Amino acid sequence: MQTDTLFVSTCNYKKTNKMKKIGIIGGVGPASTVVYYNDLIQGYRKLTGDENYPQLFINSINMTEMLNYVGNNDRDGLTDFLLSEIEKLSVIGADYIAIASNTPHLVIDNLIEKSTVPMISIVEETCKYAKSKALKKVLLTGTLFTMKQNFYKKALEKYNIECILPDENEMNIIHNIIFPDLENGIVIEEDKVVLKALCNKIISEKHIDGIVLGCTELPLMLKDNDFSICVLDTMAIHIKSILGKMIEK
Repeated sequence: MQTDTLFVSTCNYKKTNKMKKIGIIGGVGPASTVVYYNDLIQGYRKLTGDENYPQLFINSINMTEMLNYVGNNDRDGLTDFLLSEIEKLSVIGADYIAIASNTPHLVIDNLIEKSTVPMISIVEETCKYAKSKALKKVLLTGTLFTMKQNFYKKALEKYNIECILPDENEMNIIHNIIFPDLENGIVIEEDKVVLKALCNKIISEKHIDGIVLGCTELPLMLKDNDFSICVLDTMAIHIKSILGKMIEK
């Protein structure tokens, strides 16, 4: 009898204003997609203060196929591939689309132009956050694809923020820490020691006031208290922006 009562009470949800439906392009990689899902659910409930759970659409795509386009510098192919996956989310009713990864944002301008649904860019939201913190010079970390392409640099320049890149050897070290272990959610303590020391060396030498964790798996390893400067957790920034869209009227 007690079980029946509990079941009835938890099913008596309160109706609220219609929430915006968010479509997430996930699986790039899977570990961070799980964080997006959990934090959007919990964040929505905390912000609204009600007992509802938001409806989310997650299209978990093939990361290997996506990276093949990136590795071959096939921007048209990457754009077409992502647009086809975005359209699937559009068809089922997404009001906004977000890609839970930094690397595919190298074609974000094309996607925004061609998508039938508004997109929430992790790059643009990160740059706005950096501006709000009055940052002048930031270190960009991430995959080789993200560090070597100029989409973050161009976006930061619009806000008069200088983008500092690791050198070629440092880029390879960072990339090899991300792939394959961190990309699969595996945090190796020895790798964290190496990565933290590498970044702090650049920060000291280049007089940097902010570090961009430009891969959504990097926050699984690096935290705010690992550095004495402003840490831009692109995943957390993106999630907060998505939550703002979810509850907008």
